[in-house]
Amino acid sequence: MRPVLWLLLLFALAVALTLAARFDTGYVLVVMPPWRLEMSFVMAALSTLALFVALYAVAKLFHMALSLPADVRAWRHRRRSDKADDELTRATAAYLSGQPAHARKLAASAFKREGDQLAALVAAHAALAEGDPLTARLYVDGLKTDPGELTAARQAAEARLIQSSDKVTK
Repeated sequence: MRPVLWLLLLFALAVALTLAARFDTGYVLVVMPPWRLEMSFVMAALSTLALFVALYAVAKLFHMALSLPADVRAWRHRRRSDKADDELTRATAAYLSGQPAHARKLAASAFKREGDQLAALVAAHAALAEGDPLTARLYVDGLKTDPGELTAARQAAEARLIQSSDKVTK
């Protein structure tokens, strides 16, 4: 509905401009020796408007061309982040469904892409479920201590590491 109203407004503006141009008796004279340009006032106004629109379009294209590298960089970062999030989600689902090897592979890939702490925790827990405490220790040692649930999950992984090392020494 909105485009129809804009089109109707554009037609009304065109009709009003045509009616106003009908009674226009003025003219514009531009003199730049040795040239002389004479045109009606409406033609001068339309030419000025067309020149403004053309200059605006050129400026907009120039701005878009200059901002293109930053836009591509942001798009690539967003794409890499989305892939890492997808891999982390799939790793969590694989871990919860009892596939620790697949979960560890996906979580390691997500951790390489973004360095996400949650991906490192999932990889550590998956490595522990596989019975690989050395790899789990590498992931747990690389974690930063964050307040909240990640700290609790890290402490749980460290407790499981201590239990698995106790089993190995016995």
